[in-house]
Amino acid sequence: MKGRSRVFKVGALHHIYQRTINGYLIFYSVRDFLVFFTLFCTVARKYDIKVLGICLMYDHIHVLVVAGSKAAMSAFVCEYTCRFSRQRNRRYNREGDFFRHRYGSAPKVDEKKARTAIAYLYNNPVEKKLCRFAEEFQWDFLAYAKSDHPFSHPLRLNCASKPLRRAIAEVRQLRDADSPLRYEFIDRIIKNLSSEEILQLTDYIVVQYNCIDYSDLSSYYEDFQSLLTAVHSNTGSEYQIKEIVLPGSDAIYKRMMTTIRKMTGCRDMREVLSLSDSEKQRLAWILAAETGATPRQISKMLQMPLNKAGKL
Repeated sequence: MKGRSRVFKVGALHHIYQRTINGYLIFYSVRDFLVFFTLFCTVARKYDIKVLGICLMYDHIHVLVVAGSKAAMSAFVCEYTCRFSRQRNRRYNREGDFFRHRYGSAPKVDEKKARTAIAYLYNNPVEKKLCRFAEEFQWDFLAYAKSDHPFSHPLRLNCASKPLRRAIAEVRQLRDADSPLRYEFIDRIIKNLSSEEILQLTDYIVVQYNCIDYSDLSSYYEDFQSLLTAVHSNTGSEYQIKEIVLPGSDAIYKRMMTTIRKMTGCRDMREVLSLSDSEKQRLAWILAAETGATPRQISKMLQMPLNKAGKL
């Protein structure tokens, strides 16, 4: 059966929603977020896409964009989705499609609907109990509208260590070439950095690649502070996109990651996802007992399919 034709309005703000084929988690680590974000921003500039918002949740993605044409928007989504999927598949030793082919999208044809979509996007992490206020969540990038180091101490290169200065220089070189960061590159440049230096480098990378037009975003309100006030007081809504919303807090994924590290000693989810089915099943029982996670949440974390009865 032929799918419903995508509605597109030139000049309108469009809300884009993406999730994976099986609902599995997309982001396990800071590396995942940075690889995706630098690629996303690079491709947005390529297609002259104006980005007003992006929220990277563990298992899905929300984006607010203005595109010059339906073809440009589709090419933009297709390129960053396909390129990230290939990189992530190599990283986690998997094959096949990762994201659903058909992404959700809806045009917001007036300012009231646009403001509702803005509040909806930025309140995703608040609704899933990952933070109290939208600007406290690093991966909706809202805090970067007013600071170049919202999640780390100020970076002073003249006082920085040699490995950090070298990492900064290499990131700047790639950004000047408008090339996104790859997993292997990030692995190498953070190898000799302290925890605080990694936080500083992360903020630096986000600021260098950031494509969000905060000025245009704020134009839907009196100013940026009015935007924050509106987001704090209104969760927004989305009736045009069929989003799959599961009950409960996404903080469960953090708790499961902590439990996995404690029980297995694995600090890289690649090791966990490469376990045999029987080893994953034993780990699933531990996660259920230790964290209270549901079978569906454990399925998403360990990338284990559920049976028809909804059990692992």
